[in-house]
Amino acid sequence: MQINDGTGKGYAQKVNSNNQAYTFTVTEDEAQAANALGNAFNINTGAVALTGTSESALLYFKNDESAVSGESDYVITSIIIGIGTRSATVTDAAAITILRNPTAGTIVDNASAAAMKSNSNFGSSNELSDSLVYKGANGYTFTDGTDHALIYMTDGRMAAPVNIELPKGASVGVKIDLNTSGGANVYCALIGYRKDGNI
Repeated sequence: MQINDGTGKGYAQKVNSNNQAYTFTVTEDEAQAANALGNAFNINTGAVALTGTSESALLYFKNDESAVSGESDYVITSIIIGIGTRSATVTDAAAITILRNPTAGTIVDNASAAAMKSNSNFGSSNELSDSLVYKGANGYTFTDGTDHALIYMTDGRMAAPVNIELPKGASVGVKIDLNTSGGANVYCALIGYRKDGNI
């Protein structure tokens, strides 16, 4: 049996003897859909020179975007950390802490814009126009927020898969202790997307 669409164009759907309809579908996850709509972004500090004698705030991101089809949440799917070759005496793996809802510290007070807020759809002109995205510097601090996750890594690059949802007004922070008597260049990137109420 076939179900005709009624337009006269010959479109039809097949139904078998068990009353099961045959369909052809294409599925994509929310992140892929957001990218296609120009709502996915790479937020990146660029290279930040740090010494290893103390913990330093590395990245601050506060979602302050207006709603898209009634939805203003931002989802972070991955946090990427890069650490160049640490110099002098390395005492341990570098310790990276992800903070939930920080609001204060010298990284916020000094408000140095992150190097990149790039749309992952190269054909889109959409921007993160209202959110606050700051990069840290040696000795910069967070003075509040709560610890959310701890990551240890050696020199190189690591992508940590996460599923962090930031409603409008929520924030995330990343800080690092290089655990060396010397220093290194580091960077931090947040890979994520804006949610769309139509998806």
